[in-house]
Amino acid sequence: MTWRVTWVGAVVLGCGVLGCKSKTLEPTAPQPQGDARATIEMPPLPPLRPSVVNAPITYRLQSSLDALERAVPRHFGDLTKQIAVPSNRRQHMAFEATRTRFATAFDGHRLTLATTVTYQGRAWYKPLMAPTISSSCGTDGPRPRLRVVLTTDVDLTPAWTVDARTRVLSVTPLTTTPRDQCKLTPFKIDVTDQVAKGVTGKLQGTVSILDQRIANFDVRAPIDRWYNLLNRSFRVRDSLWMVLQPTSVALGRIAVRDSLLVFDVRLSAQPTLVSGPRPLRTYTRVPALSRTGQPVSDSASFRLEALLSYDDASIVLTERLAGRRLRRFSHSIVIQKVRLYAIGDGRVVVDVTLTGDIRGHAYFLGTPTLDTVTSMLTVPDLDFDVETSNALVQGLAWFKKADIVAELRQRARIPLGPPVEELRSAAERVLDRQLTQGVRLSGRIRTGRMIDVVAQTRWLVVRAEATGSMALSIDRAIEPGWPRGHGGRKGAPMP
Repeated sequence: MTWRVTWVGAVVLGCGVLGCKSKTLEPTAPQPQGDARATIEMPPLPPLRPSVVNAPITYRLQSSLDALERAVPRHFGDLTKQIAVPSNRRQHMAFEATRTRFATAFDGHRLTLATTVTYQGRAWYKPLMAPTISSSCGTDGPRPRLRVVLTTDVDLTPAWTVDARTRVLSVTPLTTTPRDQCKLTPFKIDVTDQVAKGVTGKLQGTVSILDQRIANFDVRAPIDRWYNLLNRSFRVRDSLWMVLQPTSVALGRIAVRDSLLVFDVRLSAQPTLVSGPRPLRTYTRVPALSRTGQPVSDSASFRLEALLSYDDASIVLTERLAGRRLRRFSHSIVIQKVRLYAIGDGRVVVDVTLTGDIRGHAYFLGTPTLDTVTSMLTVPDLDFDVETSNALVQGLAWFKKADIVAELRQRARIPLGPPVEELRSAAERVLDRQLTQGVRLSGRIRTGRMIDVVAQTRWLVVRAEATGSMALSIDRAIEPGWPRGHGGRKGAPMP
């Protein structure tokens, strides 16, 4: 009798250790609804504000300035050639002048050219009953001087032509000292004023050279090329492309820096990530130029759609839940593995592999939701699917009260930051590239707020908005073309 009791006790103990009281749970797994390849319609999102691509365009002014330098004589006038004084037919004068090379200065959008003219003058007076008498200045001793200032205002028209307007701003004595005056008081002739008028006339006939040279800058052609460089699609990763989609062009400020004419051009774009085959490249003419009148900013807006595979999500859930033991009175179960997959209607299935007093699979259904505070995927409505619930008959009903649903709702959370950061980094690398020789696209993307997560059939799609900047760096300036209507080679120097 003693031996029999001991043997029965050993059997009971062995069943407790080996799990002889475990019951099997094998409900039918939920199957995807409809076409397993179908795409769930994504909830619409408000449009993003246009992105701005800063593209400063520079043009070399030096060849135009050299053309003006050659066109304006360095020496003019003739001291032996008498010029009648209009106000008095008995008076004549002559002058001879030499100018210095033009010095350039830049004030915002205005180009200023200045030269110093030194001259000598002579005046003659024919009295009614006496011989002609004369007087001079600058022929013996220091010559009087004039300061001559020209200004050029530059603008860019909506049709992408350059409008330049050069005028003689002032011709005045260099100083107010007697040295820079040539007033021959015996004859009441102000030679200084007459020389100033003569210099002004000479310049007004030649400053159009500068306007013509600047107006022949070929602005539209390079802008057309750069605009269409942004119409290309750039590979982010397999079957994912970034399309920048330029939409408009605006002009900010115009400046002249170090003999370079700089147009701050702003290209508006709509950066978009497109999945599937590579989008077709489009070619369009650059649209008419609008104007902002403000400094060009370089803010950009991006919409990111990161893809998280269900295999990767399952690994995360298994790491968070595997080994968790749940007890209910004398029963206990252990979560061994978790698998996540889509059912095709925006919901996901959480397949939990169990050991302990219940061995097998339990299936739960729910709709993934973004926790905006923690940037995690959660399934707050997670619950038993119908098949699992029906399988929990007498003898397994305690499982429903084992708080496994609450445990899964609390712990079935997946960080969404890593896939979004991976996509942000890949997209940012796309924005750092050489588009063509001398033209480089650069950009920065800063992750902003996450918007939502949608359970597609193949992926969990995480949508986020980001901000950043984009710019075109153009490391070469454009030379002016040959004047319109001239038969010479484009780009050849002025004669």
